[in-house]
Amino acid sequence: MDTVSQIYDLPATPEMECRVEGRIELPGVVMKLHRYRFFGRQEGIFTSHRGFLDLALSPRPGRPRGGFESGGEGALGEIIFVPEGSRLHTRWGDGEQKSICCGFDGAGFDLADARRPTADLGLALLDVRSAAVRAALRRIAGEIAQPGFCSELLVQAMWLEAAIELQRYLRLNTGDRSARSPLSRRQMERINERIEMPGKPPSIAEMAKDCGLSTRHFFRSFRAATGETLTSYVTERKIFRAKERLSQTEMAIKVIAWECGFDSPAAFSAAFRKATGVIPRQFRDALMH
Repeated sequence: MDTVSQIYDLPATPEMECRVEGRIELPGVVMKLHRYRFFGRQEGIFTSHRGFLDLALSPRPGRPRGGFESGGEGALGEIIFVPEGSRLHTRWGDGEQKSICCGFDGAGFDLADARRPTADLGLALLDVRSAAVRAALRRIAGEIAQPGFCSELLVQAMWLEAAIELQRYLRLNTGDRSARSPLSRRQMERINERIEMPGKPPSIAEMAKDCGLSTRHFFRSFRAATGETLTSYVTERKIFRAKERLSQTEMAIKVIAWECGFDSPAAFSAAFRKATGVIPRQFRDALMH
């Protein structure tokens, strides 16, 4: 098992295996593809001697949760950010997971507020909702997995984009609330609760009513808070939920399609293939081999 100590500190334990499937190292940043295997329920203190940014390329097992020492606990999202020197207490479950993990120094980052996050900011770091950061990290992961001509130069440009977008996200979630989006953490939680319910996803009008806003105000506020439209956000959440069902259950694909809000198995298959490059059955088969 290759070491991961260049990115973060995690005690060696027989309950966990980590395999490094690819890496690129640039000045000030190390990026690796990790494949984990967890045996049973897990719990521990996560620390990093560098800034740590992680995108789960497959669902995190066991509905993981965590919290910083400053207080506040929440679910871990697709993307988590642990500032240099912070201590994150985490709990997660049995299963496998693949991630792109980036360890970087703080040069050029204004991390003073992030190093000792408030409860609200801590929750924002455990679930970094930035479509731009997600897209850049996914492209980097693809380049690490299948490097091509001038890979390092291309990845350097992609990382610069990810780092800038992360900085923008941090600025949005620190400082004076009046300078930020009017959508509160509770409103975002309510939106996600509605999206996660089985069946047809809610409309913009329904979400706006739940948040006590006009449709126009909600649309602008949601775009400011997430960097994307409600339609694209809902699609991403539905695909992520479908991945969880495909990897963690033996549920029939047509049932997963309905639970995740697709009109038909064919519509589900088309959307899943557009997002991942494979159809749902191929995704499930790949996890078994």
